[in-house]
Amino acid sequence: MEEQLETFGTVEFDPHKTETVSFVSSGQVLQIMVTPGQTITRNDPLLWLGPMPSTSLEVTQARINLEYAQRKLDRIERLRARNLATNEAVQTARKDLESIKAVLAGFGLDTGQGRLSINAPFSGIVVKVLVSSGMIVHAGQEVLLLAPATGIVVRAGFEPEDAVQLQPGMSVEILPVFPAHGEDTAHAVLANLHQMVDPATQLVESFIYPQEIPVWMIAGAKVVVRIGVKSATDSLRIPREALLEKDGVTGVFVVDKGRAHWHPIHPGIANDHWVQVKSGLQADDVVVTTGRTSLTEGMAVHQAGKAGSQP
Repeated sequence: MEEQLETFGTVEFDPHKTETVSFVSSGQVLQIMVTPGQTITRNDPLLWLGPMPSTSLEVTQARINLEYAQRKLDRIERLRARNLATNEAVQTARKDLESIKAVLAGFGLDTGQGRLSINAPFSGIVVKVLVSSGMIVHAGQEVLLLAPATGIVVRAGFEPEDAVQLQPGMSVEILPVFPAHGEDTAHAVLANLHQMVDPATQLVESFIYPQEIPVWMIAGAKVVVRIGVKSATDSLRIPREALLEKDGVTGVFVVDKGRAHWHPIHPGIANDHWVQVKSGLQADDVVVTTGRTSLTEGMAVHQAGKAGSQP
């Protein structure tokens, strides 16, 4: 039998496999073609990017900077002609001017740039869209987050006192919180266990990686996580409902010759239905489940449904 630790978790996209798509040029977002959770294939258009509006603050500032840089270069060249400025100063002023021109060129104003399509670099699922239509964006700015369809993990939290029983490599069962008929249990391996308590949940979190991803396991779904922490083979076990505590001692009532006798036991591992008995019982003992709390030592009992028994 096996003793399991059970908790709840959430299906998420693996943060180690999620990738960011960024803009390669500045401009204005004209239209967004995708939404979070949407499945896409490689080269699908994600959004359309237009040139920077000529009346935008960025363009106005860049044109002012361009005019200033041009005047500065002209002034330094006149001083250089009179040996009042160095060649290095002239080169620096030219470099500043070219940098500002490059910024304006990146806005797509002077090239007649039309719509530019930003396409998906790989097939997967849209995790998050980071911009909105009409937004002014710049080269290098993040567009959205993408994840491969197989990049799924389960984030689960464990009580600190339970977490000490866990270690990477343990086998895990994952089930939907509200299972429908025919849904399979997903099997996984405990990959890692954070060595800190989350301040918000007061739980120790872990990432669990399913070996295969069933169709019901989608991002955002709540799941039940079960981890076998102890196991025993060829062990004696009794139904959990047979246990009874008397004066701080755990035991059971055993039926012998039609009478109930109290037997203290040494319980071992337990799960929802069974308890291992390390000592105190024999394999052929009959234990009382129903009505055990009403019994006293030596009270006459009968087994329900047994041939020849009387009420």
